[in-house]
Amino acid sequence: MLNVNKILLSLFCFPFLLGAETLNLKIDGSDLPRDQGIAKHSYASILKDSTPAVVSVTTQQFVPLRYSGSSNPLENFLRRYYGLPEIDEPVMEKVPSGIGSGVLVTSEGHVITNAHVITDQRSGRPVEEVLVQLANKKEFKAEIIGFDRSTDVAVLKINTEEPLPFVVLADSDLLQVGDVVFAAGNPLGIGLTVTMGIVSATRRTELDVFRGQRGAYENFIQTDASINQGNSGGALLDTKGRLVGINTAIISQTGASIGIGLAIPVNMVRKVLTDFVKAGSIRRGFLGVELTESENLDGAMVGKVVPQSAADIAGFQAGDVIIKVGKTLVSSVNQSRLAISQTEPGTKLPIVIRRGKDEITLRVTLDLLGNSTELLIPGITLRSLSSSVRNEYGLPSSVRGLVVTRSTGEEKTFKQGVVIVEINGVQVSSIEEVNKQLKKGINRFYVWYRGKYYFHAYRIP
Repeated sequence: MLNVNKILLSLFCFPFLLGAETLNLKIDGSDLPRDQGIAKHSYASILKDSTPAVVSVTTQQFVPLRYSGSSNPLENFLRRYYGLPEIDEPVMEKVPSGIGSGVLVTSEGHVITNAHVITDQRSGRPVEEVLVQLANKKEFKAEIIGFDRSTDVAVLKINTEEPLPFVVLADSDLLQVGDVVFAAGNPLGIGLTVTMGIVSATRRTELDVFRGQRGAYENFIQTDASINQGNSGGALLDTKGRLVGINTAIISQTGASIGIGLAIPVNMVRKVLTDFVKAGSIRRGFLGVELTESENLDGAMVGKVVPQSAADIAGFQAGDVIIKVGKTLVSSVNQSRLAISQTEPGTKLPIVIRRGKDEITLRVTLDLLGNSTELLIPGITLRSLSSSVRNEYGLPSSVRGLVVTRSTGEEKTFKQGVVIVEINGVQVSSIEEVNKQLKKGINRFYVWYRGKYYFHAYRIP
């Protein structure tokens, strides 16, 4: 739990106290029939079709529980005398570490949950094992396809010959305050539970839920449907039984549900899912400006334009105020960042700015976030971990980061095939993130190479 300005905000992963792929999503982008005035007495038939896709997600970690060496001093002496090694390595055993929820979104077994459900809360690294239990109590070991801490979305995959239930995805941009929604998940580990409420607000972008997470994107649906610990990663459904969001957090003074729940819109979730499955990494649009809040709080002011960036080529100037990105009106830096990041790189995007008293539409072809060729580590080339790159270098799906594809100046530290996972304790997945985390002096790298993780130190003068 995080304390935000004396308000207890809970990311409710319940602690256990107790190659490119085909992506067959079914999407129904139609709006709700809000003009029907007859009250509905039961949603049982609708929920009966959609809730079987809601699953329980259990994580396990390997921890040292005991040592295999003998406690007999004489035996240890004899082993040393005869040149035998003392067996004092800890015996690693799997122990349950957390329970959350998830939802199946394809018949092939793709599961959406929260990134904080399947990662260690201290290190941010993925847990050793994830188990998914279906509504029929069958349990499967899940593969972590990818997780994005900046949106708190994770993609899992389970493999089975049997047909799997899945939910239809709605268009979350059509949600309105007052729409009836259902929160389905595994609260407190008691099993599938459904609660009902309404959409209390949309586009909540200034809550600082991911405090401490650099570059985070917030765009929450707020609901009063009861959400509790263990609901993380569960489904927020509309009255057609379609998925409109992924439940992720509550705001509370006690840690219990008081009717302020937050869900990630399914449109944002779908972007993360598609990128991980089809590209192997997140693909976000990059404009190339530094933004600050405008004086009138009615847009995002351009403070600096990155030379030779998409913004520079399109004609952006310092002092411009962004008020519309594509079809989306924006009134803050967060809303502007979100709209740009959700746009596919290479898209020619109209952006409306206010320059002085004039409104001007600039058309910009977005770059790929993190595609900068300027790297502060000389002598190496890095690439994102797409399916083809993983196959080329034999990298397992559990490894995240950037792989060294060429190395000339730093062979001892960064050999070809090394995957840079973290820099100074922060996970990196793009060159931009690498450059952000590097600092003058000693930098601590956490890397993967040939099946093992290592720490390396690298000095930047």
